Amino acid sequence: MGICPPVLPAGRRPRHPALRRFFGLLLLCGWLLCLCVRQPLPARADQTATDPPPVPPETADAAASPDIPWIRQEGLAFAELPLPLRDGPGPRVAVVRLSPDVFDFVLCAVGRGKHPPLTLRQWAQREGLEAAINASMYLPDGVTSTGYLREGSYANNSRLARRFGAFFVAGPDDDALPAATIIDRDEPDWQARLARYRLVIQNYRLISGDGRILWKPGGPRSAISAVGADAEGHILFLHCREPLDAYSFADGLLRLPLRLRAVMYVEGGGQAGLVLRADGLEREFNGRSATEFLPAGSIRAALPNVLGARRRPAAPSPETRENSR
Repeated sequence: MGICPPVLPAGRRPRHPALRRFFGLLLLCGWLLCLCVRQPLPARADQTATDPPPVPPETADAAASPDIPWIRQEGLAFAELPLPLRDGPGPRVAVVRLSPDVFDFVLCAVGRGKHPPLTLRQWAQREGLEAAINASMYLPDGVTSTGYLREGSYANNSRLARRFGAFFVAGPDDDALPAATIIDRDEPDWQARLARYRLVIQNYRLISGDGRILWKPGGPRSAISAVGADAEGHILFLHCREPLDAYSFADGLLRLPLRLRAVMYVEGGGQAGLVLRADGLEREFNGRSATEFLPAGSIRAALPNVLGARRRPAAPSPETRENSR
């Protein structure tokens, strides 16, 4: 709380001019002190942050953004990187970068298969996925996504959430459209564009389509899973295991040379996860939670809705097609 300015008893004023000037200055200083100590209220998710301003990728500190040591395969790249936070190196973030020209993106949902929720690793094994991440947060019924979620004729949640401004989409009805991308609710004709895609997943925005961080500093700290799109059209699955507030996570991502165009939040806490099962490259990341301190160790969360990446079958070569005739 600020210090309130002094109040003189009603009907009494100092008679000497010097005393009047003194009390006038004291009153002014008191009001200035009240203004200076006021603290800004924390911003809600998906609202524009104005203090401090975001750091665009092109102006990020070069010393904090070295070349990324990718482990590469066809259509896929993986790296673990320390987040360059404003006050120094932060926790590590796992990054899986996927090419929509090589991978199909699919929804795995218990509401469609009528079976119990599975862990990310179990989903990946069951559905033949090379990478898998949380599709979205979900309601207490353990099935329904908090935002709009559909794939083809299956609708998990057909209502658009007013607070959520990001939509991951994949499988367009026209090859001229991006095979997978993130549509921002502030973009023109966003609803008409959603109708053109087989898969639509709605979540909170972390970074808008024009590179703004839509979260103010502070807020709860937790492990975070997120999905992003970069300037080259890749889709990125992102995971930070150590607790971090959403603004710091987004700010650190923009300081890395990932050329991110948009990022959406998909889950936080112990349920946030990421699995990679590429050829000879297997990784599993789970959010840090209190269960890790139990004698049995970490418990992997069972999830009702998962976003997965499945490698497309290789097109047969001309020689193979000729021999099959």
